[in-house]
Formats: sequence, C-alpha cells, structure tokens
Amino acid sequence: MSRPIRAAVALLGTGLALSLTLPAHAHGIAGDRVFPATLTIDDPAVGDELTAPTFVYQSQSGSGGSPETRGYNYGFEWDKTITQNFGFAINDGYSVIHQQGANSLYGWNDLVTTLKYEFYENDAHEILMSAGVQREWGGTGALRLGEDATGWTQPTLYAGKGLGDLPESLGLLRPLAVTGELGYQLADVPTATSPGGLSHNPNFWNIGGSVQYSMQYLHAQVKDYDLPEFVNHLIPLVEFSYSTPASTGYGATTTGTIAPGVLYEGSSYQIGVEALVPATKATGTRTGLLLQLHFYLDDIFPTTLGKPVI
Repeated sequence: MSRPIRAAVALLGTGLALSLTLPAHAHGIAGDRVFPATLTIDDPAVGDELTAPTFVYQSQSGSGGSPETRGYNYGFEWDKTITQNFGFAINDGYSVIHQQGANSLYGWNDLVTTLKYEFYENDAHEILMSAGVQREWGGTGALRLGEDATGWTQPTLYAGKGLGDLPESLGLLRPLAVTGELGYQLADVPTATSPGGLSHNPNFWNIGGSVQYSMQYLHAQVKDYDLPEFVNHLIPLVEFSYSTPASTGYGATTTGTIAPGVLYEGSSYQIGVEALVPATKATGTRTGLLLQLHFYLDDIFPTTLGKPVI
C-alpha cells in the first residue's frame, strides 16, 4: 500500500526546497492485476508493508553568486492493516543539507500519519479505490530545515485501473495500468502572527498519477515471449506529482516532479529507482534521484505482523 512519506527539506536563503510526498506501498490486487508500491505517490490499496529506506538526493545550483546546495533525505514508512480493508501508516525521514562555505544542516522531518480505507474493488475490470486522511504533525521536525511549526490535514482519494480488460487483439496494451491520487491539504493555522510579522499558510491541492507497464502481467496473462526471468519482474513506469495553492498563495507557487523509473518485484520485496525531474521553475533546476527498498510484510510474516489485527 502506498502511504506518503513526507520528506520536507528546505534551506532558507539558498533557494533549495525539496518537498516530496513519498508513499509507502501496498499489495493491491484486483483480479489478475497487482498494483505495485509507487514511489512518489500513494497506491490505491491497504496492506502490511515496510519501506526502509527511501533515499532522495537533490541539488540546487547557486544563483546570483550563491553557492550550490545538496540535499539528502532518508525516509521510512510502516503500513499496518486493522481490518482487511482499513489500515494506518506512519512515516518520517531524516534530512541533511550541505551548502558550500556553510555549516551543514540536519534533522528529522515532521511526522506524518495516514488512515486509509479501501472501499471498492472490481476484479473483472481491475479497479481499486480508496479514501484516506493524512495528518502532518507540525513541530515534530527540525524547524531549521524549513519543517512546519504547525501541521496540516489532507483528505485524499486514491484510484487504480488496469487495462487487462482490453480485447485480446490489443494484448500488448493489457499490461498497462494507471493510478492516481487527489488530496486537499488544509493548514491548521491559515495565518499567524510572529516577531517577523504576519505569516500565511495557504491550503493546497495535491495531485499525482502513474502510468506503469507490468512485464509479469505480459508474461503470465498475455504471452510468454521467453524473456529473461529478471525482465519478467520489472515494471517500467512514469509518475508525476504536483502541488498548487488552492487560493492566494502568498508567495507559494506550483511545484511538481516528473519521475521516470523502474521497479523490480521480488517474492516479498520491491526495489525501485526513479529520476526526479523538476516540472516547474519553482521546483528547481536539476534532476534528482530516488531509491527505495520496500518489504511486503504479509508475505514475510503472514501469521503475525503481516495479517490484520481484526
């Protein structure tokens, strides 16, 4: 299942701002379709999983004579089912920022928790849908990194659709699947007074999606092309993620990434790598890197940690 890992890395005065909603992931199954744990958005399922670690690297070139800044984030996420269709997730991360000619900054990100309910499954048409509420607990992270002193709450919808119901004549398209999420982020304190004056925390629309191609689905459900076994475990994909102010941004603008990459699906784990390509000028100027190791606890500990509480 995919729960967001909130890795916020902000260095005041340098122009580097890395803010990624990195999901956890789920064993989402609808018919013959297995929805993998996507890396920059959440998947549409609920499950028992552990992401440890998620590594993010991003750099920002200096402007106007300012030095280059490099940011690293090490994130983790734990997803646990309460019932078969209802669960929660906990995620956090640790960030390090290096700037030429200055001391490094480091510290924890704000803690993020998620409640999620999978309310619809259609096996014939390979559809999954879930609804959830994410909560960032403001003040739990390092303020020197730009973490929020106040938090936010975000109702979110998640959906996934496989194309396995296409006609046999379109067999090469049947391994395709799309997933998406839509959330509305509500700030705890829209405006606040501080010694520096009045500060504003706008609400945000957060939207993301993925297009993925399962080589395992091609091998098992369409045709065996006698490809190497390693290739049959791959899922090439492209993800996108955008965040835009819902009203007057008070200086906040639309940020986003486009993330092409590939996943390797093992029997009880997943390895993923994606490039993080800035999609807007406000996001940055350089491509970053995301690496993730994900474990399916329902496969590793099916009778203990990997099964629902109820």
